[in-house]
Amino acid sequence: MTAGLLVRLNVCKSWACPNLGVPDAPDYQQPVYRLGYPALHCARCGSLPPLFNEPLFNGWFRRFLAQKLKHSGAGCPHCASPGTIRYGVTQTGHPRLQCCACRKIFTPWLPGDNARLKIQTYLKALARGEAGCDRASYRTLAQAAAWCEARLVAHAGRVAHIATQTFTVPVLGEHPQQPLYVVLSADIVTGQVLQLSSSYCAWKPHDALRYPGGDADRATLPLCGEQRVRAQEALFMRRSQFDDIRYGDAALCRNDPGALLRPSVVIHGHFQWLRRRFPAVISHSLAHECVLRGAAITAWASEVSAGKTQLRFVVEEALDETAAGGAYIHRGSWRIGWWNNLWQQWENGATRKMIGMLTGEEYVGDTSTISLAACTAFIGWLGRQPVTARWGYHRAGVVSQQLVCLAYRYNQQLLAQCD
Repeated sequence: MTAGLLVRLNVCKSWACPNLGVPDAPDYQQPVYRLGYPALHCARCGSLPPLFNEPLFNGWFRRFLAQKLKHSGAGCPHCASPGTIRYGVTQTGHPRLQCCACRKIFTPWLPGDNARLKIQTYLKALARGEAGCDRASYRTLAQAAAWCEARLVAHAGRVAHIATQTFTVPVLGEHPQQPLYVVLSADIVTGQVLQLSSSYCAWKPHDALRYPGGDADRATLPLCGEQRVRAQEALFMRRSQFDDIRYGDAALCRNDPGALLRPSVVIHGHFQWLRRRFPAVISHSLAHECVLRGAAITAWASEVSAGKTQLRFVVEEALDETAAGGAYIHRGSWRIGWWNNLWQQWENGATRKMIGMLTGEEYVGDTSTISLAACTAFIGWLGRQPVTARWGYHRAGVVSQQLVCLAYRYNQQLLAQCD
């Protein structure tokens, strides 16, 4: 049943447990229903992470990963091996690659001169909010999104600190202005967007992977740091199971060829792809969402076990925009939530940070590299783009592709500012 699986998600996710990231450990019992849902019980540490349907997830993830690798050329789209060698060129001059593992030959997608000109024209129109809504424009958009995503992969460079946050954007489904769930990862040091994943899937996966809809599980969060963290932790406990994120009613148009995925599926897929791109990351700053923590620690399990990678929740609040900022001062520590994580509050006059240590550290260290500011800056920039005002009347597939294009333009603007 588990033979040939590319990703194993039914593993212990406790940072100090010897079974962290270990599939089929003898200490596991599954399924158990102690918390009211099917879970994996690790007898070594007592943790009860929700069970995943691994074969269904891997069926979706293989297709998802093959698409990413075909566009970027960062690995073999047939077996997902990262090792490739050059294998000549096509008649049009595009390079061919051969996989070192399965020996299959493939050609990464590259646009021709005419297509590249159309892509550049479309990106300029998108920046002005004048992107067309006809079939020809949608074909160009699909090419532009593939090209921009390949550029995001190729130009990422060396990354040590990653921030990850989730948000929603409006799309046209059965009704206008329905939410689309998005996962965003950015480089904390440079501010550049590294990866975007939306809950839209261009094909129809198994029903078990699809988002069922439902009222958004948002809490009324006070602005005070400790109280806000406690309110969010209480929200996790009110879910039917920890990974059952509900962000509001959302259903695609009846004739849409795709589907909306569960947020937990999107998040795990996002981190598994991110792990293949950046295996040597030193630290992750995560928005306060327990599924982000579970997906990140599963993807980087071996590095976390070896003490090479740290995970932290971050809740940032602006205190005084006119303040100069400066060095952060420690204001207090608490043990909070079901997992009894250590949280520390830090302030510098302009910003308050609540930082939750998820991998056993007792001290934060350099607070400048523990931040969600890179993600927040992109989301703020996104809201100022003219095209986003019409997203509530565009289908989810179109908005997902335009998001990738805008992320590429955002990175180009950051590079221009550095020059």
